[in-house]
Amino acid sequence: MAGQTFTVTQAAAAVPCAYTISPTTAAVATPGGIGSVAVSTGTGCAWTAASNAAWITVTSGLSGTGNGVVAFSVTANPGSVRTGTLTVAGQTFTVTQAAVPAPCTYTITPTDVSLNDRAQTGTVAVAAGAGCAWTATSHAAWITVTSGASGQGNGSVAFSITANPADQDRTGTVTIAGRTFTVTQRN
Repeated sequence: MAGQTFTVTQAAAAVPCAYTISPTTAAVATPGGIGSVAVSTGTGCAWTAASNAAWITVTSGLSGTGNGVVAFSVTANPGSVRTGTLTVAGQTFTVTQAAVPAPCTYTITPTDVSLNDRAQTGTVAVAAGAGCAWTATSHAAWITVTSGASGQGNGSVAFSITANPADQDRTGTVTIAGRTFTVTQRN
C-alpha cells in the first residue's frame, strides 16, 4: 500500500485443552485417610475438582491452571465396602474404602478334659476367623502349653501335664483365645 509493506500475522488455532489424571483410583482403609491426584494439562488450561460423595472431601486443589495436584480426605467407614468418585479436570477418580472388619469370634474344642493321675499330653483345637489373633496361657503350674501359645485363625494348642502326686483330684485351667479350657486330673 502506497509503497509500504503491511504485514499481517495470524495466531495459530488454539489447541484444545486435554487433561489426564494420575492415578485414576485409590483404595482407602476403613479408618479413612488422605490422598492426592495429579492433573496433567497444557499451560493455561483451567480445571476444577469436586467430590461426588459426602464422605470424600477435596482439601486442596479445588481449581487450577496447567499442571497441579488435588488433595482429598476420606472419613472413617461405619459399614460395608463403599465406592465414591471425584471429578477432577473432567475426569473420574474412583475411591474404594474397605468395610468395617467383622468381629473376631473364637471357639475351642474340647472345652474340658478329665484325665488319670499319670503325666500326659493333649491338644485343643481353636476355630477363629482369618486374621483373628489369639493366645494360650496356663494358669496351673502342672499344666504347660507346649505349642500354640499364640496363633492367628484356625489352629491348635498342645499341652502337657505332670503326674498328680496328691491324694486328691486337682483342677486347672488354660485360657485359649479368651475361652477357658478346664483340666481335671484324678489322684
